[in-house]
Amino acid sequence: MSDLDESIPFDEARAVARANRWREKCLVYVTRRPDEILVLEHTDEYPTAGVQVPAGGVDPGEAPHTTALRELAEETGLHLPGPATHLESRIWPTDDAPSRIRHYYWLGAPSTTPDRWSHRVSGTDGDRGMLFWLSFRSRIEHGLTPGYGWESGLGALAAALPT
Repeated sequence: MSDLDESIPFDEARAVARANRWREKCLVYVTRRPDEILVLEHTDEYPTAGVQVPAGGVDPGEAPHTTALRELAEETGLHLPGPATHLESRIWPTDDAPSRIRHYYWLGAPSTTPDRWSHRVSGTDGDRGMLFWLSFRSRIEHGLTPGYGWESGLGALAAALPT
């Protein structure tokens, strides 16, 4: 097995998840231009939640690329056609994390996507009904809360973006 928090091949990540009965999580980077990413912030109800990217757990029987599109729609209201581009997969090094395997995906949004908006989370999990503030920020000065892996796939994103 690869070192923790190192990029590992997609199929290996899925096999490790199955072998250890770990839940997989998909994190989604959305760009309109190569120099920006979409971030979400919780309202004042959740002051410690920080700045994140759309993300969520893979449901039983669901393919990770489908999870990426579903979570994006649930958390942002964006219904992008895809396909979601797989950037990399990682083993998350924290033992107490419910999702130890993380898959990072990228989707491009139309240039007409607003700079900022709010969205109430849909879906069936514990986030349902939460209000998120969404905005595009600099990919370099994103303000993502450190220590949760939100930024771990940004190097793979930079490598995948057109120059």
